[in-house]
Amino acid sequence: MKMKLMYAVVLALVAFAFVGCSKDKDEPIQTGGSIDAAVGTYKGSIDLSNTNGPMFDKTLTVTKVSDNTLKVEIGDKALKIPTKEFKVINNMDVSIQTSGVSPEGSFLFDVKNKTLLCQGKETKVGDVFFTFEGTKQ
Repeated sequence: MKMKLMYAVVLALVAFAFVGCSKDKDEPIQTGGSIDAAVGTYKGSIDLSNTNGPMFDKTLTVTKVSDNTLKVEIGDKALKIPTKEFKVINNMDVSIQTSGVSPEGSFLFDVKNKTLLCQGKETKVGDVFFTFEGTKQ
């Protein structure tokens, strides 16, 4: 009888240890929150897939569409680059970046340095692949 009681106590302690130490697997990944830091006007260079090298002193405007979406628009309308929308996350206030793989391209804003690297992919006939690198004004 004593052996059965001891066995039951040990089993209860082991079960309690596993239950007490388990972690909630459904916790969301912590992010820095707002994407507002990336909103603004940037000045820098743009490189288009159909030209021979970068063009300097170009502007790009980033506006907020929703809590997780930013719209990017190139200032020089003569380049005929359509606006792009990116689903983004705030990576612990280090960067605001594209969340996952985006058919529109990629967006990476360095919060500390206030620099932007944005690439727009061709999403339809007539689009041009572009890379913009600039600093927030």
